[in-house]
Amino acid sequence: MVKLSELVVKYRWFVIIIFSVVTLLMAIPLKDSAVDPDVENMLPEYMSVHLKELEEKFGGMEIIFVLVESDDILRPSVLEHINSIADILKNVQGIERINSIPMSDDDPFDDEKLSEGSAQELQAREKLRNMLKNNNMIMNTLVSEDFKAASILVRMKNEGKGLEITRKVKEETLKIQGPGKISFGGMPVIKEHISEDVPRDMMIFMPLGLLIMLGVLMMSFKQLRGVLLPFLVVIMSIIVSMGLVPLLGWKMTTVTIILPVILIAIANGYGIHIISRYQLDNMVAGGKKSSLELSKDVFRELAIPVLLTGVTTIAGMLCLMTHTVVPAAQLGILSSVGIFFALMASIFFIPAVLSALDAPKPVIDKEKRPATEKMLKKLSNFLSLHPKKLLSASIVLTTIMAAGIPLIIVDSNLAGYYPEDHPVRKSAKLINEKFGGSQVISINVDGDIKDPQVLRKIDETEKKISLHKNVGNTLSIAKLLKLITKGAYKPEEKGFGQIPETKNAVEFFLDKYNEMGDPEELRKLVNNDFTQAQIIAQINSESSETIKKVVEDTQKLIDDDPVFTKITGSGVIFKDLIEKVIEGQVISLFLSFFEVSFLVMLLFKSIVAGIIAGIPLAVSLVLMFGFMGFTGVTLDIATALISSIVIGVGVDYTIHFLWRYKIEMSKHNDPVMAVDHTLSTTGRGIIFNALSVMVGFVVLLFSSFLPIRFFGTLIFLSIAVCLIGSIVLLPSICIVFRPKFLEKKD
Repeated sequence: MVKLSELVVKYRWFVIIIFSVVTLLMAIPLKDSAVDPDVENMLPEYMSVHLKELEEKFGGMEIIFVLVESDDILRPSVLEHINSIADILKNVQGIERINSIPMSDDDPFDDEKLSEGSAQELQAREKLRNMLKNNNMIMNTLVSEDFKAASILVRMKNEGKGLEITRKVKEETLKIQGPGKISFGGMPVIKEHISEDVPRDMMIFMPLGLLIMLGVLMMSFKQLRGVLLPFLVVIMSIIVSMGLVPLLGWKMTTVTIILPVILIAIANGYGIHIISRYQLDNMVAGGKKSSLELSKDVFRELAIPVLLTGVTTIAGMLCLMTHTVVPAAQLGILSSVGIFFALMASIFFIPAVLSALDAPKPVIDKEKRPATEKMLKKLSNFLSLHPKKLLSASIVLTTIMAAGIPLIIVDSNLAGYYPEDHPVRKSAKLINEKFGGSQVISINVDGDIKDPQVLRKIDETEKKISLHKNVGNTLSIAKLLKLITKGAYKPEEKGFGQIPETKNAVEFFLDKYNEMGDPEELRKLVNNDFTQAQIIAQINSESSETIKKVVEDTQKLIDDDPVFTKITGSGVIFKDLIEKVIEGQVISLFLSFFEVSFLVMLLFKSIVAGIIAGIPLAVSLVLMFGFMGFTGVTLDIATALISSIVIGVGVDYTIHFLWRYKIEMSKHNDPVMAVDHTLSTTGRGIIFNALSVMVGFVVLLFSSFLPIRFFGTLIFLSIAVCLIGSIVLLPSICIVFRPKFLEKKD
């Protein structure tokens, strides 16, 4: 390390130029950054291909709900308002179909021109109400049961222009003035909100996070170079990792928006240790060493421990690549690249810059020690007196919090990203309660769809599905045929509301429907040659667990009949997503824990070292998951990332403590004295590092998305526990058990 430190100082300008050029080059692709709000794209293509196949067979499955609320939606003025909206939306490019009431283009009140509220108008209104009540394809789909709300269903073409169409639909709808209260719902609307809120969050996270970090650095070091150098390293690492996103053809998502915050919180930690040691060495030398000497000393003392802590953090972050959820894997790669760049910049760039500057006056006063050091001295005295009590308290607290782990709820619904009073949540609640739900599953049917026997199977299965408490509305070719026969026969006649008995009869009624009804209605239920059909079931809940239960229960219904081939639709996407969230959480947790422990074992050449290093991390994770269980914070796409990050970051404090403790034990061979010296030297850097990480993640509390807010809270608490573990739990273990790998060898 001596020779390398000489080279860093000798070629300092070359080092500075290299890091600066790389940063500038990576800034160029930033102009091509884009946002992807599609939940379908969060899963690998092989898992969402069935949804694309479904859209190819039966048309677009993305539906915008234009919701109209009134005291009575059958009032002529409200119906006119609904009709006007439906008419103007027909001219929007990219729309495949619009369903609304009344079912014809002519308003039933136009001929009579009745005054709204008159006796005759009220009588006509009740006649229309009774007619609609008998149409089970309209009730609870286009009209709520209490007639206080109506929905205009806007089905989009599958052209990849969902955001553009959604914005146009909202824009055109709001141009129409009327008595109805208008709101918008459905997955396209949620995606549109996400596409707007992701850039908004980025605009808040970056400046606020950097401002907070500046404040922490100023309070910690009280010196311009001590503030600006770690700050500059973070800026550079953000540019490099963010520039990689468009360079790889990726887009920002609700998961990867936390990338800058991760780097702001983590990437400055390595620079903090370098600056902290630089200031401490300058104080010890009484300001008599040159900047070249100080820079060389810092490089020699900290290059290896900082490198090792960085490697363990990167190892933890790379474990996110085990997630099947695509943005989680991308976040693992991007954050690892950013952290690696920050690590290299802290080890090489910061000493190079420091060596190019004149040595400053010591910031730390030998006589007047900072409050941090006084606190650490008191902590050291307390630890030496009560190590066993502290260990016992840790065991009790961990055991209590472990009881909350089985209570954890897993959920990944997009509407749940927003608070209860947000328009997205209000619309989702209205759709679920009055219009069957916005989440859809499709039961695929293969066979001769005109065969009455196949149609009866469809009808029977649809009826069973509709009985599920979480299924709102269902729709199929069988249900449509039964509605057609209601119009062809009188209630007392045979065949009324029944599946036709022969294939010829089925064809006759379908032909009549095509002539007099709406052929497009058939297209979403059956393909052109009538060899494939679907049963559409709406799920009246946004909960991923509920959706998963409906899909699983439906699968049991169709398992024994080869006519029903598979279940697809957006509901299946969410079911798969929740399974992959759990799977990714388990794999990344154990893999990152194993990797980090293994690296510590190699570093200290001891199996016991890996076990001891894992104790503070295990305590932190148990407390975090227990907290989630007791408070009802859900395990979702965002919070599932925490374990790898906590392990990767938290082990840094452990390594710094154990590394310094081993050095002090080689000098004094007294665990109490070694703990005291370790806390008074390395303890300062550990605290500054942990506080900067904690405060850095606080900015996530200002996110538009609830999971990101919870992520920030949980990271804050977890890192706080890791900090306490490294300066309280680890010293207690060292004093009580005196691990041999840390003892002075004869």
